[in-house]
Amino acid sequence: MQNAECKMKNGIVLTLFALASLVLAVPTFAQKETPPEGSAPKPFVFPKQDSYTLPNGMKVTLVQYGSIPKVAFQATIYAGTKDDAKGKKALSEMTGLMLKEGTKTRSADQIALETANMGGGINVGTGTDSTNITGEVLSEFDVRFVELMADVIQNPNFQQADLDRLKANKLRALTVARQQAGNQAWEKFREVVFAGHPYAQINPRDEEVAGFTLADLKDFYSKNYGAARTHLYVVGRFDTSAVKNAISKSFSGFQKGTPAMRNAPTVVGKRSLETINRADAPQSTIYLGMPAPAPNDPDYVKFVVMDSILGGSFGSRITSNIREKKGYTYSPGSFIWGRYKTGYWIESADVTTDHTGASIKEILYEIERMRNETVSAAELQGIKNYLTGLYVLQNSSRFGVIGQLENSNYNELGSAYIDNYVKNVNAVTAADIQTVAKKYLTEDKMTIVVVGDLAKISTQIKPYEVQ
Repeated sequence: MQNAECKMKNGIVLTLFALASLVLAVPTFAQKETPPEGSAPKPFVFPKQDSYTLPNGMKVTLVQYGSIPKVAFQATIYAGTKDDAKGKKALSEMTGLMLKEGTKTRSADQIALETANMGGGINVGTGTDSTNITGEVLSEFDVRFVELMADVIQNPNFQQADLDRLKANKLRALTVARQQAGNQAWEKFREVVFAGHPYAQINPRDEEVAGFTLADLKDFYSKNYGAARTHLYVVGRFDTSAVKNAISKSFSGFQKGTPAMRNAPTVVGKRSLETINRADAPQSTIYLGMPAPAPNDPDYVKFVVMDSILGGSFGSRITSNIREKKGYTYSPGSFIWGRYKTGYWIESADVTTDHTGASIKEILYEIERMRNETVSAAELQGIKNYLTGLYVLQNSSRFGVIGQLENSNYNELGSAYIDNYVKNVNAVTAADIQTVAKKYLTEDKMTIVVVGDLAKISTQIKPYEVQ
């Protein structure tokens, strides 16, 4: 019996040894293998659109998309924070929020219940240039949702009790936002680079919110809401004929209103350093940026590729430098803040207080390296693959398709931009990358905002003060 047990144990040991040897050998063999090269990117074909305009000027775009029996809606009304009257910042946001608070025939609870019974919901969000009323429901309720959305948009039932509650909510949210370093830095950055333009102010003052009246909301609605400023997108599986009839019937009485006002700022970059004291803060928040090409600029796609290599992707150079190699920060990143004929490049990072100055130094080092050194073929192709894959992924959902169409229409890019985006990304060369880096990433137009403990960081950031 003991001999049998010994043989069994010896057999198990030999088996485990063999398995371990095999596991250890796998990396050795794997290192000698070269993965096959990827095939040429396939042309991206955007879904076919059916676009038309109602007699009152309202634009409509329908897209049959996907196989799941759901349909997404978005009514983009070009009325946003840039349209707020002086001294009434966020009035546009408050007006948008009130749309969900009830119509002349439906209460807020009824709106929520009806949309829930359709398998979805309805939401309202206001940005700098537009207000979006969105919703997604099961395909069988496509017509019913059109009718409900039309009622919400055209027949808001402004009530004092609802306004009082929304104002109280906004004031609480502002109190929280003002304590966050990221919000403080972003607000100061916008204040500097868009001085004198509505984009400069993000948040309202408390007294502005407290002073909102029903008359203010009704006035904003009457001046800024209308068919001429509205574009309705419908994407998914739906009965085209029935939806068209429902749109025509439900929105036929929508007032035309005034055309949307275009108010692009004059973007003038200048060297500046702004600071906000945050005593005893364990980290500093840095916003560093300069003017960039707008989405309609011929350089835009080239700049997007360059940005992704520099700071706009998780594998970017700045991320590798100050996160992976130096350990100064956890989540740095760059982005292009693009609006109509407006572009700004921003790198942001929350860094340890002791490495505030060193972080700025390394960001500037990577910018200079991008300007002066040619990007390798492997690095460039890798980021192209990433961007084309990301683009296809972004357009693989109903709201993704809507977002792409709305962006194209808002920036007046034309259908060729969407259809040729993948091709244009893959046409970018290393020389293009260096050209746009030299053209736009210039320190004489750079704005830096730092929020942190000035007692500890003032000496560190002194070299970046304007001389």
